[in-house]
Amino acid sequence: MSEARHIKGTAGAGEPSGSALRVAALALAMAVIPLLTLVDLLQGARWAVWSLGVASVTFVGMQVNLIGPGIRRTSLALALVSGALLPFIDHPLQALERGIRIGGLIASLLLTVNLLSRAALRVPRVRHVVGGLYEVPAGQRYLPLAMASQFFGGLLGLAGIAMMMEMAAGQEQASNIEKISAFSAISRGYAALSLWSPMYSNMSIVLALYQGPSWVSVLPYALTISAFLIALGAVLDWLPRRKSAGARQGPGHGHWFPLLRAALPVMVCMLGFVAFMVVTSQRLGVPIPAVIIGTAPLVAWALNTALAAHTGARVKPGARLLGSDFLSFSVMSGEVMLFLASACAGTVMASAVPPAWTAAVGLVLGPWPFIGCLFLALSIVLLSATAIHPMLSAVLIASSFPPQLLGLPDIAHLCAVLVGWGLAIIVTPFSVLSLMASRFSGIPLLVISLRANLLFVALSLLVSTLVLGGITTLTRP
Repeated sequence: MSEARHIKGTAGAGEPSGSALRVAALALAMAVIPLLTLVDLLQGARWAVWSLGVASVTFVGMQVNLIGPGIRRTSLALALVSGALLPFIDHPLQALERGIRIGGLIASLLLTVNLLSRAALRVPRVRHVVGGLYEVPAGQRYLPLAMASQFFGGLLGLAGIAMMMEMAAGQEQASNIEKISAFSAISRGYAALSLWSPMYSNMSIVLALYQGPSWVSVLPYALTISAFLIALGAVLDWLPRRKSAGARQGPGHGHWFPLLRAALPVMVCMLGFVAFMVVTSQRLGVPIPAVIIGTAPLVAWALNTALAAHTGARVKPGARLLGSDFLSFSVMSGEVMLFLASACAGTVMASAVPPAWTAAVGLVLGPWPFIGCLFLALSIVLLSATAIHPMLSAVLIASSFPPQLLGLPDIAHLCAVLVGWGLAIIVTPFSVLSLMASRFSGIPLLVISLRANLLFVALSLLVSTLVLGGITTLTRP
């Protein structure tokens, strides 16, 4: 039972004052985090950043007993390292401020996207479409699953990926080869969508490290690399099957028309929401994370209300569902704690790296854009393989080796960081995604993460390096 439900239950059963006060305090701490993030995104006020840090620490402190010992130990170690390094770096407060800003942005996106995801997952058509994907013959299933993850994962966050993995786990008659293929398609689709989706913190965090590029300016490059990654994964999945009986299965056209017909309204709504965010961001001149944080709760409430109306109810059940979903976020305090510690540690550690070291790397790699892009992405993957959180690895590498040092355009540098971050998430056995895939599939962790994706990651690094290095070479004066 989640802490939120436990609190609600005790509030109505004999201890109204203490439990009600705790619920109110917890709700206030959670609500303040996205509100202060909005103020920071829209006004850039320093007081909002430090208040955001206080609110995040308060929220984590209230839920600290629910956080696993592993996350607590890791976060404490990162906090101690950051504290030990602060006296030895230039502008320590600015470095810490950047970390708090990044950690608060992640927490705010987690909260608001979680509200939208939970509301969308209540739509029967959504689950029907995902279930229909597994009616496609096994030999032809990889590409539809990888494409579907772009919609359900890209716009519903990790909840959409979890739903797809849950459906894949329900295919009890599938062989281990078929399971690995299905879960690899979903995981690799996640790596591709993390390059472009504004609903994930990856893009928002990386953009926060740069002053120039916007999401719209990065989108064409990110989608190009995503398309290459999806195509590469489909080829790698097809090659072992080309001479097998599975590859010669019937085309299964009968499955496609009903599935597409059922999926079309879902796809239109999702694309419409993205278009709305883009247009709103452009018209108001505000960052796209601000639009997500500001509008996702309203869209979630409208969706809950529309679903409740089918049962004869009206506004109150929709608001009640939204409140329940909001309180359920309290169980994610461990994620908030780890992300806040990782963000602060990443910015502080990057400031502590001796400039002579990074300058030496820049001197060697500066004339070679292909090697520079490979260095960025590969460094993040290798650091993550040592059990360092992918986000900490990405922030550390991106901050330590800025675009000017490596002689790369901001967009090429940004995309290389995103590629390394996305690939690190699927290949390292320490990530949430790998743990989730192993739990749903029943396949050993190292098999479903490292062994299943090692070749894909190696080739993806090569392909993305060629694309980004080529763009850099062509655009150089």
